[in-house]
Amino acid sequence: LFSINLPSYLELIKEFYVHILATSRVDLTTKVKNSEIAFDVPTLANILGIPREGPRGWNQRNWLINDHFDKEECVKLLFGENVDFMQRMYTRNLNLHHRFLHRVVCTHILPKAGGFDEVTHMGAYTMYHLITGKKINVPYLIINHMHVIHDRENAR
Repeated sequence: LFSINLPSYLELIKEFYVHILATSRVDLTTKVKNSEIAFDVPTLANILGIPREGPRGWNQRNWLINDHFDKEECVKLLFGENVDFMQRMYTRNLNLHHRFLHRVVCTHILPKAGGFDEVTHMGAYTMYHLITGKKINVPYLIINHMHVIHDRENAR
């Protein structure tokens, strides 16, 4: 019926991730078409045009612990006052607006493969900061997420 002739850079994106070397938890280097790219939080913040202010925290498996974040307050904000914050968090228990925000976080800030049924700790942490307007260091989250994805792919 119709076709869209937009350029696709899938192979370049694959090459970017295949050659990632983690020099630290906040820096990356990679090669694309034999050109080395140094990538860090300030560079990403500049590219995206967003500030790199706010707490810098990352924990893939558990809740973040810092002075500016209360996990119980976060869970109550997202899921309601009568929720047990020790239970798993599912999107079906979010209201419509929070479900939409969860999808945005899972596709644009912390992209993931598979379904969107469960809300991760980092997803909830990110959503909490976006909803409350508290500062969060999004470039730092993205860089750390890139590390996790790269490490997971290399473990296979």
